[in-house]
Amino acid sequence: MNLDDYILSHSESEHPYLHALWRATNLHLNYPRMASGQLQGQVLRMLVQMLRPRLVLELGTFTGYSALAMASALESGAMLHTIEINDEQEDFTRPWIEGSPWADRVTFHIGDALSLLGDVSHSLGVMQPFDLVFIDADKRQYVNYYEAVLPQVRSGGFILADNTLWGGQVLDGVADDALAGTVQNAKSTQLHGILAFNDLVAADPRVEKVILPLRDGLTLIRKK
Repeated sequence: MNLDDYILSHSESEHPYLHALWRATNLHLNYPRMASGQLQGQVLRMLVQMLRPRLVLELGTFTGYSALAMASALESGAMLHTIEINDEQEDFTRPWIEGSPWADRVTFHIGDALSLLGDVSHSLGVMQPFDLVFIDADKRQYVNYYEAVLPQVRSGGFILADNTLWGGQVLDGVADDALAGTVQNAKSTQLHGILAFNDLVAADPRVEKVILPLRDGLTLIRKK
């Protein structure tokens, strides 16, 4: 048994529906690791239980695992809006969301998050500030997502950002700058997006923040 197995065996069991979604993700989709999975899903669920948000926003739905994990802890009348830019993902994801035990707590949107957030009351039908936002979309846009959602989060509300350690590459990411004249690929530009986001949040006096070394890094941000 490795450490990950030990942690999972001593944590809350995965809901059968989420387990089935996890298996389907691994069987049918490329890059299944993008799904949150049992450990992170349970952390998100418990954070929702602790914070008791009434309005949640997720940027980056993928298969809907994280959205459903959070929705499973929402109280009656609360709602989660999740946005996915890849319309080819809809055929897989929408049936899993709409067939879940928490379908009445999730509204699934297809589109560009930055465009939709420009007029959130019109685009999403939301008329109040968000209590909780989970950012897990294009890493190159993390700074833009953050600046777009922060004004729409209530004072005392939270933003969670995934993948902020980027497989540990944040430690040597600056080395890429020394390779003058090289063409940056998608992975390197995503790393630079994460680095810029981490630096921005670390220096932002509008928020309190902490990075948890959970999975690929999860940053908890509280708006003052």
